[in-house]
This record gives sequence, structure tokens and C-alpha cells, in this order.
Amino acid sequence: MIFKGLIKINAVNLEKTTENIDNGKITSEESLPITKKKIFRSVKKIEKVKFLNIVHNLTSTDEQYLYWNEPAFGFSFIAIGKCISIKSNGPDRIEETEKLISFLKDSIVSNEDEFNLTSLPLFLGGLKFAPNGNSELWKDFNDSEWFIPKTILLKYDKDYYQVTSVYSDDESELSTAEISFEQLNSLAANGYPEFKSAKIVDSNIDDNYEFEFWKDMINSALESIDNKQIHKVVLSREVQLLLDREPDIDILLKQLADRYPYCYIFAFRKNGSIFFGASPERLAKFSGGTVEADALAGSFPRGRTLEEDIQLEKELLSNEKNLNEQKAVVDFIKSSFSKFSVDITYPEEPIIRKLPNIQHLWTPIKAKINSDKPILSFLKEVHPTPAICGAPWSTAMSTILNKEKHSRGLFTGAIGWFNLKNEGEFAVAIRSALLKGKNVYAFAGCGIVQGSDPNTEFEETKLKLRPILNLFDYEEKDKS
Repeated sequence: MIFKGLIKINAVNLEKTTENIDNGKITSEESLPITKKKIFRSVKKIEKVKFLNIVHNLTSTDEQYLYWNEPAFGFSFIAIGKCISIKSNGPDRIEETEKLISFLKDSIVSNEDEFNLTSLPLFLGGLKFAPNGNSELWKDFNDSEWFIPKTILLKYDKDYYQVTSVYSDDESELSTAEISFEQLNSLAANGYPEFKSAKIVDSNIDDNYEFEFWKDMINSALESIDNKQIHKVVLSREVQLLLDREPDIDILLKQLADRYPYCYIFAFRKNGSIFFGASPERLAKFSGGTVEADALAGSFPRGRTLEEDIQLEKELLSNEKNLNEQKAVVDFIKSSFSKFSVDITYPEEPIIRKLPNIQHLWTPIKAKINSDKPILSFLKEVHPTPAICGAPWSTAMSTILNKEKHSRGLFTGAIGWFNLKNEGEFAVAIRSALLKGKNVYAFAGCGIVQGSDPNTEFEETKLKLRPILNLFDYEEKDKS
């Protein structure tokens, strides 16, 4: 495999270990090994390269990567390998990650300003929905998992760039680490393999036990709601699929991009796991001193005909249960934004956001940042929202962790990128699945409030599972 061995600089792991931290706490900059060296970063413009071909060819390597694509907006990248790895587990994961990153601020030497690029990723990765270090299924990912890649290939509209990073005391090592365009062409050679959809040979999609467990879980939550212990909780289910062969992840990503061009298409590979999906929900975007977020809650199916679709849209816009759910998310984001920003703007009435098989209530929210705190501090304020957790937050989180029999891991977590210029973008990791060989673990959830019906909510999870299930020719994909 051509990529293997091209970059020989060893990655540095910054994590909560006894080597770097005294009694679980970072004691000083000197306790971190990185401070003696620099992170040298080179940006250059390149010719067009096919990212998904690279994803396909990386399958035969053990390289970590994060693929990101916003098809409708002309922005995408593939980040490969680890130059610096920053990991943390436990309830203080964000604070520990911020502390580790703070020691890197003066260690980066880059020529990126020559290109006048905005929104250039530096750190990439994600946060789990909640700390769950004991989960066997999610053991390949830490609770807070970020890395500076060895190589990033980016597409801004029609322009392509290559970013190379090395951790060293010798800047000349950049030239050794940089992949030549000839090598890139070789890595991106060969088109997609002949299309052959992986088939589901076994699953628990329609398992009666799963449905009965779901009903019991929802009814228990409704009892807590009736007793005024909680106002709303978002509960989810995990669907397990066994395929007849390991699917081509590049083909899955292409299908998702074709079907959901206004979503975030992503794949985060580490060790033997690939977490991938097509999220319609922006958690937060930081750019030009502003922050933007999506309040996305309330769901109805799409209609079979234009007339039916319009009628369902009208019903969604007048449905009290869904409108209340949406308002709770808007109020939460406004309150969160007010802690670090001003001039919060949003439409007074929700907008309909239509996806191929489902439509949502959507309120885009924007504000001007008036704080110099690091991005992860902002992220902690807005994640998780009531759209994926519930309200009150602490009671909803406790209910989820106690009632759901699966670990969410990165599902409903945050996935994306940021840099040290307070720029970054994060998606809420929904409409997603974990791929491990021939095994797929897909997830979907629903907001449970007073008046929710377990049967109706179960059907809603089926709608939300379709972006993943339809990749494998699920037999009910054309049913409404």
C-alpha cells in the first residue's frame, strides 16, 4: 500500500497518564513531552484529487483517518494519520483536553497565512455523548478524541490544498514527510470498485423483544414525566446488522453524499472501527467572530405525493408536541449562547427542514462571540442539547444512562474540527452507525414528552434509521 511508510514521523500521544499527569491532574507544561519540539505545518495548493478513492485505498492500511464532506457547500477533507494525539476520559475530559491543547499554542510553526484561508482544520475528532470508558463496543475511541493529522487534503469550492504536519525539532523533516503529487495520484488511483451492495443476513430490526423492551422503557419514562420528575428525555435504540461481507466504506459515503447533499457526511476510522453517518444537524460553527447552531427537533415523515407532503408539513408546523420540543431546544441554545456571546438572532417561527424520508422543525441561530475562551469551552455549553438529551439536563442524562441498554458512544456526540483561531465546525453525530468488519451498529432516538406513544415513537426511529439501513438494501426502504 503506497501510503504506508510515506510518513515516518512518530505520533505523540497527549493523554491522561501517570507519565504526564500527577494524581490525575496536569501539573505543569514541563510534564508534557511535546514542549521541547515544534509542530511544523506546511500548506500548499495542489491539483484535484479524489478523496473517496483515497478512503478506499486506506482500507488495506491501519492508518487513522477522518473524512468530512459538506456536498452542497463545496467543502470537504480527508485527514490521515496522527502527528499529535490528544485523548482524555472521564467527567473532566473537556477541561483536560483544553489544558493539553493550551500547551501547544506556541509550538506551531506554519505558512498557512500565505494562503489567506479561513476555516483551516488543525484538530479533528470528536466527543462521546457521555463518558463511557467501560464500553467494549466503543473501546477504540476515547471519551474525548482529537488529533493533528500527518496529512490533510482539503477541497474549498474548486481549489485543493495539502497540509502536512510533523512533530520535530527539525523543520527540514517536513520535506521528508510531505507526500508528492505523484504519490497522491497513485494513492488516489483506481476508481470505485464495481458496485455491489452488502446484504443484511441477520439483524434485530424487527425483533419482538427489542420492541417490548422499547415499550417498557418509554412507559417508564412517561411515568417519570407524569410524576414531574422530568419534562423531556430523548431515548434511543441500537439496531445490530450482520452483513454478508465487509462493505466498501467509500461506496457508503458516496451514497450518503448523493442522497443527503445538505448533511454532514463523515467517517472516523480508528483501529478496527469506523463511525460514519449523514448528520442534518449543526451543533456549532465558529467563524469570523460568530457562532451558529441548529435547533432541530420535531419529526414527521415525508408524503408519497406533493399534496400529501404539503399536508404533513402543515400538520408538523401546528403540532403542539413537536412545537414544544422545538421551543425547548431553541431556548436552551439561546441560554447557552448568552454565556459567551451577544446579538443572538433567529427566526421567530420554525422552518421546515426536508430530508428524503423525514422532515423536521428547524431554527438556525446565530450570535456574536464576546469571549476569548477556547472553542471546547463553548462546546461544553451547547452539548448535549435537549434535542438529543432532554430537560432538565442532569435528570435526562441520568435517565438515559440508566434506562438504555446500549452505550451511545459517539452517537449523539460531537464530531468535527477546530483550530487555535477560534474557528471550527461540529455536527451532532446522528443518523449514524458504527462499522466493525461485517457488523453494523445503527442508532436512532426520539424525544419523549407527556403524550408520547411508544408505538409512534418506535416508527419514528425506523424513519431515522433509514439513511443507514437503506445502504444495505433494507427491504422496507420504499415503505412509508
